Amino acid sequence: MSPMFIGLLTFGGCIVFGLLVMQPLFTQYVDQYAVRVRPKGKDDEADGEGPKDSSITQLLRTVGELVLSVIPAVADRRTVELLTAANYRSAQHLAIYIGIKSIIASGAVFLGLMASTGNAFNLILAVPTALLGWMLPNFFLAGRVKKRQDLILRELPTIIDLLIVCAQAGLGLMMGVDKVSKEIGDACPILAEEMRQLISDVKIFAKSVPIALREMGERCQVDELISMASALIAAEQKGSDIAYPLKQQAEALRDRLKRKKEEEAAKVPVKMVPVIMLFVMPLILAPMLGPAVVTIVNALGPIVGGLGK
Repeated sequence: MSPMFIGLLTFGGCIVFGLLVMQPLFTQYVDQYAVRVRPKGKDDEADGEGPKDSSITQLLRTVGELVLSVIPAVADRRTVELLTAANYRSAQHLAIYIGIKSIIASGAVFLGLMASTGNAFNLILAVPTALLGWMLPNFFLAGRVKKRQDLILRELPTIIDLLIVCAQAGLGLMMGVDKVSKEIGDACPILAEEMRQLISDVKIFAKSVPIALREMGERCQVDELISMASALIAAEQKGSDIAYPLKQQAEALRDRLKRKKEEEAAKVPVKMVPVIMLFVMPLILAPMLGPAVVTIVNALGPIVGGLGK
């Protein structure tokens, strides 16, 4: 096999490995700058629909309901808040989530029992392993919550601008919310769904507007959305125009998002240092130092051989 072929193969392997390592950064770039086109009627993860029916989900749901019937305390407040913020808000979602945690913890205990036949220390290790398995799904759920909150922050300025336009056109708060939720469903699906839920809480469940706004902020667990809801509640109670507090909220939100992007841009050179050291520097140093190293080795070969004799 020729050295040129080996070099090309090594270079291609380094490029593929670098692309795999940098995939999260590329995904973040596409999510931030690409134009999202969502056809109407397409299922979206923001929709608060029930879980899909399958044999696995049915098994997880059955196990979760059994565990909840025996130990209701496993559905603590923190778990319910995370599921609500991640848009898993039905009882079926809670049962499936508890079923996932129960099966992972039970599998860890079973493996510990199987491994403890020749060593009792493995049985002791099964307890912390089961606890880790019980807590592991929380990290994935928290990651999904963070992703959804980032999407809400990205959609919130557009929603605020449209509400300002509706307020300046003479529409009331709920009429503006209804109008925006119908027009913005494709570009901002998450907040459009939350606004439709807000309208349902007011019209169907007969909740007051301040309570419905407060519950919308608590469901999403986004500080900026909670601040906007508080400002709208204060303006609604005073009977003043809602356009002014919305403008203040929009300016503060855009300023915060701008500072956040500047911080992320400042961190890019630091993040690129390991990539450069691992993938770029070897490709630069190999052609530069390779001939010199070969020349030095050939020159020192006779000297080292003479000293050995």
